[in-house]
Amino acid sequence: MCAIAGEITLAPTALSAHFVRAACARMLHRGPDEAGFFNSPQASLGMRRLKVIGLNGGSQPSRSLDGDVVCVFNGEIYNHKRLRQVLAERGRVVEGSSDAHVIPALYQEFGLDFVHQLEGMFAIALYDTVNKRLHLFTDRAGKKPIFYSQVGSGLAFASELPALMAHPDIDRAIDPLAIDQYLSYRVVPAPHTIYAQARKLEPGSRLSFTPGEAPQVERYWRADFSRTDDSIGMQEAVDGVEQRLLAAVEDRLEAEVPLGAMLSGGLDSSLVVAMAKRLRPQPLHTFSVGFQQDAFDESPFARRVSRFCGTEHHEYQISADDVRVAVDAILTHMGEPFAFPSAIASYYMYRLARREVTVVLTGDGSDEIFAGYNRYKITTQLPALKLSDQKKVDLQGLAQANGSLAEQYQAVLIDGVRQGLKHSLYSQAFAQRLPEPAPFNYLSERLAASQGQPHLLNRLMQMDYGFWLPDAQLVKIDRMAMAHSVEPRSPMLDQRVVDYVTRLAPGLKLQDGNEKAVLKKVAARGYLPDDIIHRRKQELAVPLEHWLATHLREDIQATLTSERALSRGYFDADRLQAMVAAFQPDHTYALWTLYMLERWHQLAEQGFDRPVRHSEQEQLQPASSRHATESLSHSL
Repeated sequence: MCAIAGEITLAPTALSAHFVRAACARMLHRGPDEAGFFNSPQASLGMRRLKVIGLNGGSQPSRSLDGDVVCVFNGEIYNHKRLRQVLAERGRVVEGSSDAHVIPALYQEFGLDFVHQLEGMFAIALYDTVNKRLHLFTDRAGKKPIFYSQVGSGLAFASELPALMAHPDIDRAIDPLAIDQYLSYRVVPAPHTIYAQARKLEPGSRLSFTPGEAPQVERYWRADFSRTDDSIGMQEAVDGVEQRLLAAVEDRLEAEVPLGAMLSGGLDSSLVVAMAKRLRPQPLHTFSVGFQQDAFDESPFARRVSRFCGTEHHEYQISADDVRVAVDAILTHMGEPFAFPSAIASYYMYRLARREVTVVLTGDGSDEIFAGYNRYKITTQLPALKLSDQKKVDLQGLAQANGSLAEQYQAVLIDGVRQGLKHSLYSQAFAQRLPEPAPFNYLSERLAASQGQPHLLNRLMQMDYGFWLPDAQLVKIDRMAMAHSVEPRSPMLDQRVVDYVTRLAPGLKLQDGNEKAVLKKVAARGYLPDDIIHRRKQELAVPLEHWLATHLREDIQATLTSERALSRGYFDADRLQAMVAAFQPDHTYALWTLYMLERWHQLAEQGFDRPVRHSEQEQLQPASSRHATESLSHSL
């Protein structure tokens, strides 16, 4: 696991090498173990390395034997040993022991199509020194990020947005459309960033660039939920899922450093832990967080799974005081506004994990392929809808929307600042800067692309796999894990699992209102106890409303009504002040979304030099321990 950065230019300058080193320095947390750089008259590449595989022979940049291809790489290629054998059979020798070293040889042997042979998570930068051409690749799910920007006749890139913005020639003008979409979704959806001149390379994409020309961006892979095979029955599906998921977990157990697993106590992470323990007899560390509010505290369930599987369990109870520390760290590592409060829980889970391990397995990605979200039940229970429908639908208290299926489903996903409230807050000047229609065209286009599919559930999951998963969930996982130099691995997103599960009939996933039906039947094969398998689903949520009403209220009100906040021009000052003063409970997520936007602005103006209000390097002190039969449970 690493951080990568680079720049390719038309005219040789010393600036590129300086930018690359500065960008890598900003990403020390992603790769604290080693640095490596490549410089030529037209290109500079750099990386920071977190050693996981090939500890003593995995330095980067990696190069082809003839030196014609140079690569910096972030991620893990789980089938790298098999790929070495394929290359050896074709007469190509690969030097170096890490997975990164197979990539230049694969490119020389198979050209740009080599990416289809990779199984894993990755962000790759390849520089072809003969053709003076740069190629950037992201993995299929979008687990590993690449940000980029055209700089004059050249192009700069980095693994994180703050690192990219270290380039002195990238304009920092804010993108009004990004603000509008962020307020609705609580994230800035790809390919946009908060900055008008910076972009995200979307999942499953390749960018090719020659200095002086326009970048060419292509999707080499998209999730496809339209290939439903109705001949696969439940029994065959359970066998197929179990076989592929076991293989995915086994592949992700390869590491030359300590390895553990996140354990929320829910079905997904618990099943991954149970499979890992079945495959790996060595002690397995597991990690969870809890809260004082029982409605949000899953730690008793995590302990139950830990006892059942025999893991060494560690947990931390998050308090309201912890939020103030986490907010600045979250925004600093995101580099742009991000208002998913579950990132607070992720931040402390990965911080806890770093005490014991470098690599963790997670259960992320299951909801989007096994139909785990409650909104799937809600939406698919509505009357049959077409994109041309124009009727009002009550989404069981979640939202109300007039119009198309896209608008109705988007109304469920818009849980930041609702459309009516958002437009009532906008200043006239800012509203005039926005394109029309916004933001409904964003999801309408994605749903329209799947219009030919006969199954509504598949259409929704395909959209979520391309939007909700990479833009919200995987962004959170990557940044919060790497903030603490921890590598997360997600077996549920293994390509063999995804390809198989997307072919299963919707009724095998959402069966008479029972979400993840096929996955629960896998877990029932002795992996987990029934009370864990069938307990009510509880997403990684935090007691945000309680925090806002108590410890955080004064801070949020002062931040949003400060002179600097009111002068930014996004909102009508009087209407914003009135909303903040009222502090209504039904505006909880709206207030949080607005607060994270303004706090991000404040940190950006400081250059993100003071990311937290006290040192993150404090020692993690055990605060409690439990009886040995429950495993050891430590607290920060």
